[in-house]
Amino acid sequence: METRGDGTLGSVLRAMREDAGLSQEELAARAGLSPHAISALERGTRTRPYPHTLRSLATALDLDEDQRAALLAAVPSRSPRAAAPTSAVDGTSGRRELPVPTTPLIGRDDDVGRVADLLRTNRLVTLSGPGGVGKTRLSLAAAASVRDRFADGVRLVELAPLLEPGQLLPAVADAVDAVRDPTRSVADDIVDRLRGQHLLLVLDNVEHLLAAASDVAAIVAAVPDLSVLATSRAPLRVRGETEYAVEPLEVDDHPDGTPSPAARLLLDRAQRVKPGWGADPADAAAVGATCERLAGLPLALELAAARARLLDPGSLLQRLDTALQAGPRDLPPRQRTMRATLDWSQGLLDAPARRLLRLMGVFVGGTTLVDLEAIAARVGIAHDEVVTSLEELVEHSLVLAEGSGRLRMLEPVAQYARDLLREAGEWDSAARAHAAHYLTVAETNHSSYRDGGQVAALNRIDLEHANLTAAAERSLAAGDVETPARMAWELWLYWWLRGGHDHGRRFAETALHHAADLPDDVHARAALAAATMAFAMDDVTAASGWWARSHERAGDDPAILSNAVAGEGLVALVDGDLALARDRFEAAMHHAAVGGPEVQWTWGLAHVWLGTVALLEGDADEAVRLIEAGLDSARSREDRLSSYIALYNLFQVELGRGDHVAARRHLEESTRLSLETGDQANLAYLLDAGAVLAAASDQHARVPLLLGAAQAIREAQGAQGYGYYRPDPAAITAAADDARSHLGPDRYDDALDTGRGFSAVHAAALLREPGETAG
Repeated sequence: METRGDGTLGSVLRAMREDAGLSQEELAARAGLSPHAISALERGTRTRPYPHTLRSLATALDLDEDQRAALLAAVPSRSPRAAAPTSAVDGTSGRRELPVPTTPLIGRDDDVGRVADLLRTNRLVTLSGPGGVGKTRLSLAAAASVRDRFADGVRLVELAPLLEPGQLLPAVADAVDAVRDPTRSVADDIVDRLRGQHLLLVLDNVEHLLAAASDVAAIVAAVPDLSVLATSRAPLRVRGETEYAVEPLEVDDHPDGTPSPAARLLLDRAQRVKPGWGADPADAAAVGATCERLAGLPLALELAAARARLLDPGSLLQRLDTALQAGPRDLPPRQRTMRATLDWSQGLLDAPARRLLRLMGVFVGGTTLVDLEAIAARVGIAHDEVVTSLEELVEHSLVLAEGSGRLRMLEPVAQYARDLLREAGEWDSAARAHAAHYLTVAETNHSSYRDGGQVAALNRIDLEHANLTAAAERSLAAGDVETPARMAWELWLYWWLRGGHDHGRRFAETALHHAADLPDDVHARAALAAATMAFAMDDVTAASGWWARSHERAGDDPAILSNAVAGEGLVALVDGDLALARDRFEAAMHHAAVGGPEVQWTWGLAHVWLGTVALLEGDADEAVRLIEAGLDSARSREDRLSSYIALYNLFQVELGRGDHVAARRHLEESTRLSLETGDQANLAYLLDAGAVLAAASDQHARVPLLLGAAQAIREAQGAQGYGYYRPDPAAITAAADDARSHLGPDRYDDALDTGRGFSAVHAAALLREPGETAG
């Protein structure tokens, strides 16, 4: 082929493009380049394109062998420093190719795709996340996936070994083969070298060089065809940056039983040192627990897997702290232990941020900004210092700020913070501040369980239950019995509504077993908490003993007396002593009447329980009068709990009268309120009641579904439920027998099993749909 023009690369390329009948834009689209890159080549402002560019152009122009040779010949020779060792068109440069990891990347397919998509429309993308989350591996995989999009390829700049921000640009200059001119700045050398190139630059581990971030942004702005993919524990915080937060791997197995991404990573790495490790189905629980403890953090999983040669899954789980102390020798020194990785992160913080990081080690299960500020104030950290330091911790991915407003740390980071807190000699003061604050949280929400604030209070304590439990345990360990004893009283109704009876009972009884020097009122209230939890677990004997102890220590406190005496009435009700039950409930009403707003709740419930006594004695009208008085009191306070207790009893009255419409109305309202509070024990009674009503309404297919759902709830709760409810077991048995005879044994048993798998909402829906046959 005869060379046209002056023989320069620009003239040769223009002639070939025109011979192909293509515009610059059309050639750019075919070659995967920008129109600006084609224009720069043809104008001669870019004279030494990289082999990727030449290959893309030759393919887009459909050049034959002679034409490819002509295009190659038009490229000026590079300096020896930058010369490619292989064919410029058909070969590859071979210099600074992306490293190929020796192990597969697991669980990151979606991340690779998302980062690749971001690089289509964003020229500066930062992968942020905590140390050990896998930012480097993800950046390499994402860069490899988009390499063909960049005509001049990809360059990796490893920044971790650098010590000063001023070293970043020289490292970039070296990576892109920029010719250094002592009369110009390094940035100008880089811009001159890269102008006209279509290149992806990967900057790995920028977090300790953030002072140079503005230099990176300036180069991106000056070179239109340059893209940068950075990894950093903190974002660069420059204009034009798009941050992609790299999350730990998922730790929950898939519904079909497929191991989670975290488990697959742990198994893959462990089986490389010990084939078959963790393959036994019996090991699955230990593998899953290990992944959860390590919060799906890839580096922590890799470090743990390195010990698989000596430790089976169960032993590894028990020795995780030791397992994280040493890892593979080919890891960077800062990543050979979790401590080294986190020390690297902490070293990037200022002193106030390091102090706040230590303090956050006192929390369990995360916290909120308001709670953090309150505890920080108790240990002497200024209010305005908290937010500033917290921003730094979040930027460095040591603290995760969730969309809900919750602040949390990955468990390896939280353990590290706890270690630092102890090493600094600050643990005791932090733990005391934490316990004092969460006792206040419990006290603040206590009264809301009995009024319209029920749901909000329950949701608040749901989030803080781990902190409350930790506060109690630490207080006991430090010899402070009063804090957990007070907490037991403040939380008993929360445990009741949430079905945490066993936990609440152990919590209260543990405090009481160390209660020799407690004030009488604290002792008495803790005994009330223990009694109610024992009663909910069907241990009436233990409940009776705790209520008696509370009565003995109540003095003349009407609030304590009303609850203790009402408890004695409930014991009598269970024992079938209706006369004693009536006497105790009437006494409870008297104490509650003089006790003020605090015990109006008890006053209303005493009416409901007296109504239960009247119902058992056969006086339905008196039962309705008493129960409705209690219901009116509950509704005036927007008290869901007392309301659905009253409604259940009214249901029993109307069912006995044969008024199925009224019975269903009470059942539906009670169900709605129970779902709002999440009271599973109460829902079980309502499902049983619904089964009796379904049988009476000839809706036989519903009966086993409802009874199965109720059985499953009780098994999950570990108790039969509320001793003050007096359902008719004969009616439930008759409903079941009637349904079995209509459906046949096989269909009945199948439906019973189906009901056992229902969610609470699904089962409750059967109570709200009269007249339809289910199943």
